[in-house]
Order: sequence, then C-alpha cells, then structure tokens
Amino acid sequence: MTQINRREFVAAVACAACLCGLGSSDVVLADDSPATAPSPTVDVGAKSDYAVDGVTTTWIKDPNRVAVVRHDGKIYASTSICTHRHGQINWNPDLNLYICARHHANFDITGTVIQGPARLPLQRYAISVDANGHLIVDKTQSFTSDQWDNPASFVKV
Repeated sequence: MTQINRREFVAAVACAACLCGLGSSDVVLADDSPATAPSPTVDVGAKSDYAVDGVTTTWIKDPNRVAVVRHDGKIYASTSICTHRHGQINWNPDLNLYICARHHANFDITGTVIQGPARLPLQRYAISVDANGHLIVDKTQSFTSDQWDNPASFVKV
C-alpha cells in the first residue's frame, strides 16, 4: 500500500466533498415548488406617511431592495443595490449616508457617490400615487442620474 502525503490527502477529501455535494444537488434542483419572484411593483404606503424629509428603509432589503426618500420637495425610490458590485447598501442615519456592505462605497441621500469604489450613482425607480393615495414604486422602470428630473421618477410633496 502506498502512503499519500498531506497535500494529496487534502485534495482527495476536497474532491470527495465536491462529489457528495453534487450527488445531493438533485434533491435541490428537483424542487417542484413554484419560485416566487418579487413583485415588480411595491406599495410603500400612503403619501401622507412621508410628512418629513428622510429615508424610509422598510423595503431596503430583499425581496424589494428599495429605499423611499423624501428630500428637497420630492419623494423618490432609490435602489438599494450598489452600482459597484451589486452589494446591499444600507442607510446610516448618523452619517446621513448609504453605505455598501460589501466594499463600503458611500452615497448621499440623493444617491450620488461620495466615496468609491462605486463610480455611478444609485438608480431610481418610477413612483406614482394610486387612487387610494398610496405611493406605488414600479421597478420595471428605472432612471439614471441624468434622468432624475423625469416626472415619473419622483412625486412632488
């Protein structure tokens, strides 16, 4: 019987682990439950709920990934996905900044890059008021910073 060295042993164990993982993946891949995709529209509540300037983070995480902002006479919805490597951004009220959890890019309340590595501002989504006075964010329509003056990208307060 031939003895194997430590490197060969580790490689063999790693290969075995990969094969075991692949062998059990058919159970995961064969899941018949329907996948539920996030809705392309998000009801973010009554317009009257946004009485003061600031960032509402209720929908900032999965599945919606939207931050609703009242600022400078407008209400708009920004993505909470960093433009650098698509990391989750979070609002830091103490610093008045969005901060990417992955690479620490910073964005101001408007979504403009304050500190890289991100180079592009956050995108905004279409937002409107429905018949019940609720704000509806439409994630199928997005706006880059040069389109932020498009009336569909904000609601006047």
